[in-house]
Amino acid sequence: MQICVQNDTLQIKGAVTVQTLTASKHQHFVQQCQQSHIQCIDLSGVVRADSACIALLLAALRQRDSGSLKMIGLPESVMALAKLYEIENWLNIH
Repeated sequence: MQICVQNDTLQIKGAVTVQTLTASKHQHFVQQCQQSHIQCIDLSGVVRADSACIALLLAALRQRDSGSLKMIGLPESVMALAKLYEIENWLNIH
């Protein structure tokens, strides 16, 4: 999993799974989400995701007003999990 900032967007790339999401990567992601200029989380570069990705997105929402972060490029697997967990409305998906 790679995290980078481009303008007002936090881009997530690679695999976001239980195996790849380490505590340090999670902490780094949360710190990036706390930056006031970040308006969007882009997951279009995610190649594989599981429930760890959902946990990451929920952590982002806990850091900010849930409506202040847009989520774009969510993989189908993440959308399916969000629907299964009945949280798709929380994610502010665009």
